[in-house]
Amino acid sequence: MFGADGILYLLGGAVIAALIAFFKGRLDGAKAERNRNRAKEADAYEKHLKDIADAGNARPAGGVSDDPYNRDPR
Repeated sequence: MFGADGILYLLGGAVIAALIAFFKGRLDGAKAERNRNRAKEADAYEKHLKDIADAGNARPAGGVSDDPYNRDPR
């Protein structure tokens, strides 16, 4: 019905379609991984900025001279 040439074309097309599907899946997976990493980095950066703000608002509980880590206690 198809002949030898038709079967070879059919098999070649099937191999090419399988390769395209495989590489498309790889690219989609890589894109999803990049998006996950970007979201994780954005969350980490947001936490970092909050930590910096919290550190800037920190005050000693007592006076500065009561601080045991003060390098010039008087």
